[in-house]
Order: sequence, then C-alpha cells, then structure tokens
Amino acid sequence: MMRRSTQLWSAGPISKAGSEGRDALAALAVHVVSANEVLRLAFLWASPDGKGAVSFSVSSPAQGIEPLLSPGIDAVIVDIADDENGEIEFLTRVISLGPDAPVLAIGREDAALQMRAMAAGAEDCLGPDTETMHVLLALRRAVARRQARDKREIAEVRPTAEPQMTLVQEASEAMVILDSHGNVRFVNAAAEELMGRSAGELIGKPFGLPTDPGEHEVAVLRPDGDNRFAEMRIVDSRWGGVPARVAALNDITVRRKLERTMEAAEAQSREANKRSRTFFSNVNHDLRTPLTHIIGFSEMMKNEQLGPIGGERYREYARDIHSSGTMLLDMIEDLLGIADAETENTSLTDEICNLGQLLEIAVASQKIRAGEEGLKIEIDCPAKLSGLRGDAKRLRQGLFRLVAEAIFSARRGATLRLTVTENEHGLLLMLNELVTHEDDGLQTRLPYCDDPFISTEDSGAARMQGLALSLTRKVMELHGGTLDAHGGGNLPMDIALRFPPERLIR
Repeated sequence: MMRRSTQLWSAGPISKAGSEGRDALAALAVHVVSANEVLRLAFLWASPDGKGAVSFSVSSPAQGIEPLLSPGIDAVIVDIADDENGEIEFLTRVISLGPDAPVLAIGREDAALQMRAMAAGAEDCLGPDTETMHVLLALRRAVARRQARDKREIAEVRPTAEPQMTLVQEASEAMVILDSHGNVRFVNAAAEELMGRSAGELIGKPFGLPTDPGEHEVAVLRPDGDNRFAEMRIVDSRWGGVPARVAALNDITVRRKLERTMEAAEAQSREANKRSRTFFSNVNHDLRTPLTHIIGFSEMMKNEQLGPIGGERYREYARDIHSSGTMLLDMIEDLLGIADAETENTSLTDEICNLGQLLEIAVASQKIRAGEEGLKIEIDCPAKLSGLRGDAKRLRQGLFRLVAEAIFSARRGATLRLTVTENEHGLLLMLNELVTHEDDGLQTRLPYCDDPFISTEDSGAARMQGLALSLTRKVMELHGGTLDAHGGGNLPMDIALRFPPERLIR
C-alpha cells in the first residue's frame, strides 16, 4: 500500500470477495486507525454484511484512542506508514491503553520497522502489498492466538487451591474499583474491613461515597454502628479493558478521634483559664478596695489631717499601718501579675524599646521612696544602645518591681547602681548594692525558687526570691532572658538581667 496513493492493495482494493466458507466463522468487529483517508474509505467499503462477516470501523490518529474505547471491538489495525509522524509511538499507546484485543500493524516492507512494531506488542505486521484475503486471515489468526492464550492462562490458574493474590488485594490501603456508573466492581480485604461489609455485599452496588477524581475526606458509616473516617484518593484507570476509577482509602479514624480529644482538651483549658482570669479579677477588686481604704485612712492619721493624734506611739502605729498596707498592695499586684502571666500563656507585643529610657522611668518613679530610705540610685547606660525588641509595658513593670524590691532590701546609706552593657552575648543589666564598708565573707548565690508563690519571709534572706523578683524573672523568661540574684543577709545585692542577642535591633 503506497503512501499518498489510491493504490491500496497489490491485488486491487479490499473487496467483498473471498467469502467462501465464511459462514462457519464468527463475526469480527475490526477498528482501523489510519491517517490515509483513501485507506479508511477502502476498509469501510470492504465491510460485508451477513453471518461470519468482518465489519470495519475507522478513525484517524488525530482522534486519539477515544474511538477505540467503544465496547465490542474484536481486533485493531493500525497504519504505521513509514513512522515519519510517530506512528510507532501511537501504536504503543493503542496497545497499552486501548481495548483488550489483538492489534495488527500495516507498514512498508521494512524489516526494521516491522520488528519495531512487533516489539511494541503488535500481533503481526503486514506489508502494503498484502492481499485482502490475507489481511482477513491474519485478523482471524490474531484473534485465535489471543483466545488460545486466554484459555491457557485460565488452565494454569485453575489447579491452584486458592486464587492468585494481586498487589491490589494485598495492599494495606483499602482499594475499591468503580465502573463508569459509580458501582463497585472490586474491593480488597482492607476495604471490606474499613466498610464493615463483605465483597458480596458491595460488588454491583453503588459506592455511596464521592466518585469524582481527586482527594476527599469521607465518613464511612458501617452497619455495626461504628463510624470511620478516611482520606480517599480517586484516579481514572482501566479495569477489564474498559474505563474505570480506582479509589484508595486511608483509615484516619484514630487520628481524627485524637484531634477531637485534643480540641476538647484545649477548649477545656481555655475555659479554665477564663475562669482563672475571672477569679483573679474578682480577687483584685475584693482586696484592693479595703486596702485602698486602709492606706487612705492611715495616711490621714499619719499626716494628722483632722487634728493631732495626741500620742507619738499612735502616730508610729499609723505610719506602720500605711507602710504595711502599701506593701501588701504591692504584693497583691505582683501576685496577680505573675498569675496572669502563668495562666494566659501570654504572647508578647513586639516593639522596639530603649532599655535605658525604660530604666530611667522606673528609677524616677522611686526616687522619693529611695530618699526616704536613705538610698542613692545611679544609672550607668551607654548613650548609643541597640534597640530591644520586646513588650514595653511588661518590661516597664518588671524593671519597676526590680528597683522597688532593691530599695526594700538594701541597707540604709547604700548606693544602688544600675549598669547596662552590650556585647556579642546580648544585653546585660546589673544591679549592684554598693556599701561604704566591705562585709566579710564571699558572695554566694541564693537558691532559685521554682514556685513564684512560695514566700521567703521566714528563710532569713532578703525578698530577692519573693513575689517581686519572681514577676521580674517571669518578664525576662517571656523575652527569652534570665535573672540571676546573689547576695542577701550580710552580703551586698548582686542581680543580673540578661537579654539574648536575637532580641537586639542593631
């Protein structure tokens, strides 16, 4: 069959001749794929009617393999020409993705080309000069060979005691094969276990779950009342030579139940935190109100605003009441601040802060009190200091409590020096108590108090491990820093606050 020629066969065009003995043969439906329009017309013209006939349908390679997916095709002929336009590649696609039927190739008399067609999987490869009867006989032989192979495969499987297990059957994932109508064609053991039904109950029935290709998360309702959750992936495929869809289901029931348990626990934790905040808010109000009255009345008595008290001891008592009330109010503020930080799992507001300015604000607010205690406060801070990324409000609160506690713990006449330095390890703030004479003995580190609510009132040490420094330590921890305290008793104070280098904005 010459390319681009009306000459199709050496013995003339395909004809209806050669029907002798044909009545004993079964009818064959053959589909021809060719880019040659003349060849396609010749095959259509050669389609005889009657029992035992070989009927032809045709398409071009440009139409793809879609025309080959119609049911009832017994054999396929592919015109590979001289493989100038990738006909061998198309032949391979037809054999891989087309119907479950033998495929013959027709091409030029070239041994290499014909061997390539056979290697691609063609049952036979005919030359362009093949006569009509030989083409029909080649089709009959190809179909007979295919049927004989199928019978041999069935005979080889039959003696075994159990059916052969495929990869799909042995897969740990639940595998379901669906037809074009969404009905179940096959299920493996994992799918039976997941869905709680046997293969006999599922095959031939609607799937009951989404059948669109893609990924889905589904809930599987089992007959025993146990609900399962699964991630399902559906892809287009073929089954038994016809289009089908394969669904792979991964059981995620345990993971979903665990996630729901964690969500419930998180919601319960949020509710507990909310109740804690409400409780501490109420405590704050209930304690602050009477304390404010106590401090106000004692201040009036201390200052004798309504007239002289009459006795020095009464005035001393009034000063003690005022001092104790103020101290108790500060402790309550510290207690509530620590509790708030502990229960809320606080996230910081990142701002660019100037540690030197925050320190000056904290010291300025306490200078009067320091003067009353006979103390001096000095600040040694570089003029050019890197910015500190942190929560300005919390830093201000922590520094205020640090200075207030230092004033409370320092000896009368001492100087409190606050020194800020910067190096490759970050930012360091040192608070040192300087005295006019040196005490005997070496400095020792105070034990760390893990629980901020444990008081050191009866420990014989200063309040450096009490509520105030615990609040400052919590602020430092929120910023990734540390607080170390040394001294107490007869030793001078030595408190170090260290901020990590990643908090600095240089």
